[in-house]
Amino acid sequence: MCRYIFGFSPVVIGGDGLSRYRTDFHEIVQIGNGNFSRVFKVLKRIDGCMYAVKCSARQLHQDAERRKALMEVQALAALGSHENIVSYYSSWFENEHLYIQMELCDHSLSINRFSKLSTEGGVLEAMHQVAKALQFIHERGIAHLDVKPENIYVKNGVYKLGDFGCATLLNRSLPIEEGDARYMPQEILNDKYDHLDKVDIFSLGAAIYELVKGSALPESGPFFLNLREGKLPLLPGHSMQFQNLLKVIMDPDPARRPSAKELVENPIFDRRQRIGKTK
Repeated sequence: MCRYIFGFSPVVIGGDGLSRYRTDFHEIVQIGNGNFSRVFKVLKRIDGCMYAVKCSARQLHQDAERRKALMEVQALAALGSHENIVSYYSSWFENEHLYIQMELCDHSLSINRFSKLSTEGGVLEAMHQVAKALQFIHERGIAHLDVKPENIYVKNGVYKLGDFGCATLLNRSLPIEEGDARYMPQEILNDKYDHLDKVDIFSLGAAIYELVKGSALPESGPFFLNLREGKLPLLPGHSMQFQNLLKVIMDPDPARRPSAKELVENPIFDRRQRIGKTK
């Protein structure tokens, strides 16, 4: 376990003029593209294994830009290994781009690529595993701040939380940059940062709600506001116990939301084996 668990340490940045990316990896296909980064499926030449490599979309010229980009690397390094977190292997700067070598997963739960979870058992399984990831990072003093379907990955049936680009410390000693507003609670939109761990809980609830609903959450409008006021429309075909849990997770008052540990220990998850999992 990294000893800098509650304070990020500097990362060694080096290079000898050669391309480590081209030397060490064979690029197969681009599998992700965003405003800040691109992700490639690669083959590592020395071990013959497949990985994902994330590359910053633009060059990071300024020290402040590099420090911000390194927050993701240092959060991943500090966390160490957990079954429900996408594994981190290495990182380096090359031509002022940051490269991060990570575990390659099968797919994400992005609403654009993945049909909605078909059973309540499957939904509960996904929620429980991501809640375990949140419990792990919160106990180590880190908030994710960008929990959403496209940052929840699946590998061999195991759900994994990834993309720590917005990660910060729960003690608010580092800058805070919230993620996708569609999954953010009202307190964050009002620049109130007293309960960063409960922000992740709300975001998990919003992500699960979207996956059950089967369509993307809006970026604004009446439905956007209703979700932040705790007014969740009924979900046909799902138990009231499950829907009540969603309401608690997405409570407008962060103090009323469960901690990740409390969520993991909720008795509703004892039912997931009996009511079936997503195939």
